[in-house]
Amino acid sequence: MKSGTCTANEDVKTRVDMYRFLSSVYLYPPREEIIRQITAENSLDELSCLFGEQATEGLRGFASTLNIDTDLALLTQEFMDLFKVPTGRYVTPFEDVYRGAAASGKQGKGPLMGEYAVQVKKMYRQAGIEIEKECLEIPTHIGVELSFMCCLCEMELEAIRKNKAAVSLEQVEAAYVDSIGCHKFQARFLNEHLTEWFPQLGKSIQAKTQSEFYRSLAIITEKFLVQDAASLSDVDL
Repeated sequence: MKSGTCTANEDVKTRVDMYRFLSSVYLYPPREEIIRQITAENSLDELSCLFGEQATEGLRGFASTLNIDTDLALLTQEFMDLFKVPTGRYVTPFEDVYRGAAASGKQGKGPLMGEYAVQVKKMYRQAGIEIEKECLEIPTHIGVELSFMCCLCEMELEAIRKNKAAVSLEQVEAAYVDSIGCHKFQARFLNEHLTEWFPQLGKSIQAKTQSEFYRSLAIITEKFLVQDAASLSDVDL
């Protein structure tokens, strides 16, 4: 059962980092170090390899004219306009709104803290993760749901580490069961929640943002979620 542990460990660590980064994109205004990191040439090349050039061409254009002092202020305002202040360009980043939307795709049909909030809060409790104590946003905020996936990946990573350190068959089997449980829970949350509604939010962000930075990150988020859901379903458990 320990064969491939190193590879599995690296793969899950990468997913932890990606979910943590994407969660921060939607929960907090961008910081200088994040902007510089994401627009570095090696980062852009890696993202392009993973998600295609279309997903990164906007970021490349943004990077080519980057003036950190000016752009940091502009992106902070863009973050507020898109994700915080309910005015003309606010995208309402909550699952409830998009899952409750009418067939026409219009926003505002789903009540906040309704049935989808009940569902995700139940899954948070089942996983033993108390996200609400660490975050002021409501449970169905996109950043909170991505943070939950990050926590689940961290739990899987810990199970893999326990497997590697195990000195008895019982310990190996217990760690393996924990890893499988985390894996299945991730697949369930992606399929029942994130991949069901983020594409609509992503389209809203792309339509309303004035920045290639957020337009590209919306594309990357959707591609990552779809790829991750597919990779989880492809694994023979």
